[in-house]
Amino acid sequence: MNRSATLKRFTLVIGFITISAAVSLLSPSLAAAPITNNEIASYSAQYSANYNGLAIKAHHQLRQLEDGSYIEILNAKSILGKIKESAKFIIDDHQKILPYQYNYKRSLVGISRVESQVFDWPKKQLRYAKNDKIQVVNLEPGALDIVTHKLQLRHDLQEGKTILSYPVMARDKRKQYDYEVVASEILNTEIGPLNTTKIRRISNSNTRETVIWLATDWNFLVVQLSHTEKGDSHQLKIIQGRVNERDILPLEPIGEKKI
Repeated sequence: MNRSATLKRFTLVIGFITISAAVSLLSPSLAAAPITNNEIASYSAQYSANYNGLAIKAHHQLRQLEDGSYIEILNAKSILGKIKESAKFIIDDHQKILPYQYNYKRSLVGISRVESQVFDWPKKQLRYAKNDKIQVVNLEPGALDIVTHKLQLRHDLQEGKTILSYPVMARDKRKQYDYEVVASEILNTEIGPLNTTKIRRISNSNTRETVIWLATDWNFLVVQLSHTEKGDSHQLKIIQGRVNERDILPLEPIGEKKI
C-alpha cells in the first residue's frame, strides 16, 4: 500500500472514533428531542484500535466550561502521528444543541492538516477554514457538526427513538447522517460485560458498514465500533471510562449483589 493510501486508511480508522460515533431539514416526526443542561453528562473514555498491526490510542472527553458552554475533545495518536478534534456548543433557549466552533488538527506521516468551522447563527453562515483557505456557506437551522451530532444521537436513544437522522455540516457541505437501532445485547468489553444498544449507520453502499455499541446504563457512551469497507475491517474498543465522575462498572454476575 502506497503512502497516500496508508494515510487515507489510517485517517479513516481514527475518524471512526469521532463518529462513534454521520440533505434536507428533518421532518417533525424525526426532529431531535429537546435536551437540557442537567441532562448532559460529563464523561471521559479511553479507546484502543488497531490498524495493520499499529496500535492506536484515543482519549475522548466532554466537560462544561466556566461560561456555561460545553467542549468535547478527542485526542488520538500512534507512531504514525496524531489527531486532535474539538467542538464547542451551548444548549439554546429551545433546549437544542447549538454548535458554534469545531476544530480539527492532524499530523500524520509528515503531512499536516488544520480545519475549523465557526457557526455564525445570527447571520446563518458557516465559516469553514482549511489550512489558509476560507469558505463561507449558508447555514440552515438544526445543523450540527460531526462531533455534536453524536451527543444528540445519544440523547435521542435515551428518549427511546429508533429512527435517528441528523443534518451535519461536514467541512463546507451539508450531509445527512442516518442510523437505525439493530438490537439490545450484552457486550463483553475490556471493562467487563455491559448492557448495550447496537445501532447501524444507514448507507447506500453495499461495501461499507458501520456498527456502534453504546452502553445503555451509562448515558449511551460508545463502547465499541466496527467498520467494514471493501473487505477491510477495523474495530474500536473502550478500555476504561467515567460518566458523571463515576467509573463505568461491568454488570454484576447473576445472583450476586453488592453489599
